[in-house]
Amino acid sequence: MIRFDASRSLWILETASAAFAFGLARRGSSVDGFPQSRLSGEGLLLQTWYGPRLPDASEYPEAVPEPGWASFSTPASLSPEIFPAAGGPRFGEPSLACVFPDGVRDSALRYRDYSIDGEKLSVFLDDSAYGLEVELEFIAHPAWDLFSRRAIVRNRAGGSAASSSGGSVLIESLLSGAVYLNRGGEYRLTHLVGRWAGETRIERCPLGEGRFTIDSSRGFTSHHANPFFALDAGARADEDSGDVRFGCLAWSGNWKISFERDNFGLVKISAGYQDRDFSIPLSSGQEVASPSFIFGFTRGGFGAMSRALHGWQRSALSPSGSELRRVLYNSWEATAFSVDEAGQTALAEKAASLGVELFVMDDGWFGERANDRAGLGDWTVNRKKFPRGLGPLIARVKELGMEFGLWVEPEMVNPDSDLYRAHPDWIYHYPGRTRTEMRNQFVLNLSIPAVEVFVFEAMHRLLSENDIRFVKWDLNRSISEPGSPAHGHPRDANVRHIEALYRIMSRLRSAHPDVRFQTCSGGGGRIDTGILAYFDQCWPSDNTDASDRLCIQEGFSLAYGAHLMESWVTARKNWLNGRELSLEYRFHAAMAGVLGIGENLAHWNEEEAAAAKSLIALYKDLRPLVQNGNLYRLESAASSAEAGACSASVSGIPSGRHPERTSFMYTADDASRAVLFVFLERNRFGGRMPPVYPQGLDPEARYVLVQRSPESPLFPLPSAEIAGSAGMTLSGAAWTERGVSVPLREDHTSAIFEFKRSPSN
Repeated sequence: MIRFDASRSLWILETASAAFAFGLARRGSSVDGFPQSRLSGEGLLLQTWYGPRLPDASEYPEAVPEPGWASFSTPASLSPEIFPAAGGPRFGEPSLACVFPDGVRDSALRYRDYSIDGEKLSVFLDDSAYGLEVELEFIAHPAWDLFSRRAIVRNRAGGSAASSSGGSVLIESLLSGAVYLNRGGEYRLTHLVGRWAGETRIERCPLGEGRFTIDSSRGFTSHHANPFFALDAGARADEDSGDVRFGCLAWSGNWKISFERDNFGLVKISAGYQDRDFSIPLSSGQEVASPSFIFGFTRGGFGAMSRALHGWQRSALSPSGSELRRVLYNSWEATAFSVDEAGQTALAEKAASLGVELFVMDDGWFGERANDRAGLGDWTVNRKKFPRGLGPLIARVKELGMEFGLWVEPEMVNPDSDLYRAHPDWIYHYPGRTRTEMRNQFVLNLSIPAVEVFVFEAMHRLLSENDIRFVKWDLNRSISEPGSPAHGHPRDANVRHIEALYRIMSRLRSAHPDVRFQTCSGGGGRIDTGILAYFDQCWPSDNTDASDRLCIQEGFSLAYGAHLMESWVTARKNWLNGRELSLEYRFHAAMAGVLGIGENLAHWNEEEAAAAKSLIALYKDLRPLVQNGNLYRLESAASSAEAGACSASVSGIPSGRHPERTSFMYTADDASRAVLFVFLERNRFGGRMPPVYPQGLDPEARYVLVQRSPESPLFPLPSAEIAGSAGMTLSGAAWTERGVSVPLREDHTSAIFEFKRSPSN
């Protein structure tokens, strides 16, 4: 619900449990904090509330500027202004910085008007001297206790100063706006850090005085940081309880989220475009929008935060919604670049016999692609490898009862390719400077219209000529030397590149509605709520070691749902670290998301193939729970990892939870079923394990607990029989209080259990 309290000039956005309010200051405060001084700050748009929904709208505070502090800080610099533009006595992170045609770098935005359309609020600001308009757009998402906001800047070029000077307004910084946390609190920041093969690891740290920024200037989201955060006061929140304020930025290019704590304890959060090497010229009649910033509040801890984001992603963001994702096989780890019709057909036949639903041929099928040094950009079938084209392979895959998918990397080009030889000017580069190669490739400059047309037409032709139902869209390097000599080296190239990518994807989805897309960037380098509006699932990491993946997947789950998280079963001895894990353990870790197989199936013996077939069948039964259920993280993978391997800083383990064990569960919306995953990383000194305490069950309903995997009963351990165990029927309340006895003793062992509500309920 969105409403405007005219008597107090206050806008109030409410969901079921959360509220965000801001208002127009109708009076000023002391300019320097001393009595008898002149007043300042009247007319500022100030945030007055971000937290729990209050019983009555009259209880939300009205907008009053903060008094200044001596002659160094004015009300404008100390008050929680929702869109602080660079201008006047403001010294913090600006939401907008621009240069007017006459060289003036001072913005003076004033409130003009507003409109409400259902759950959308637009507030209009003007700098009348230059004809600059800013629309602040807010949207309430009531079902998930979320809000979103963005800023749209328009050059109306109607002001007196604009008329006399002419020319464009240069936008040098643009963020979605600012949100604030109450003064006086000591806040803990949770965010995601990483690198290639070690993405989305949880980092927690106190938010001290000053400015702290998480960002990417690599041209895409990056492996190293993710545009997501959570803040809790006094480090008091845990998985199950506590106030958490959180947010994410819907942008797939250069981005930043800034956290500022001023000298008086006010915390300000700003998110939008990274302003390194950034500027956007706006001619008269043109406009530019910031990325959308999604933010929310919960009193249910980090678990409720994640469930809100996951539900919103399934219901409102993902192009295929809650559609069940297929079990897939990918050829990369089996064959790398050495693909051909016979070899892929053999793998497809083995995959189909296991119950796989989607066969994906990875790199190596196009151009002169024998390795990573040639072929990118030449999106035609390699006739040496596939003399008859892809048609016969696709026909055989479909005959086996599977759909066919293909790997592509359309934003890249090898120097050794027909495309690069024809269009060397299509890549990012500066004249007279080295054209840096990474993985033997360059980045195509999608901000050039001809390049955007080429990429769309190449992909459209590929999908039109072949019955392809799944595309793995990769991106295997960062952008460097972001120049474009023929176009004057525009500093908005990254913004226009990502906008072009979004347009390409929108056109491809419209032309090929039955095709599903995976976003990949050497693993998890491009995962954000901007790209996920166009892609159905993602590849979180090239690291397929199941033990490491539990850490990566836990961090991923803070912000993103299991229906997006593709995870593969690969070789027993992992290629990255040499760790050997059982087939069962590898399957269990991969079954926590969208299940995939990446191992060379020719290496499995009959017993392993039979076990895999059984586990795939089990996954299909549990898939609605995993992909569309509600996640409860019970015991942390981060705490069971070696120090620094999974998380630089995690909170302590609550009483009754084991630091060497990982457990989590997914429950159905109606709480009729739930699946529990348990992984024992290490058992030191033969210790007895405490019970696992489930969450999310209906306390009044009765549930029988069934061990689903392994198939043979686990060896019972001595206990005082306080905890419940497989085969017992108890109420949801009893299971939650007594816990589940999980008799795992050996390192790297795991089990899956299912709670089934008794028919009598």
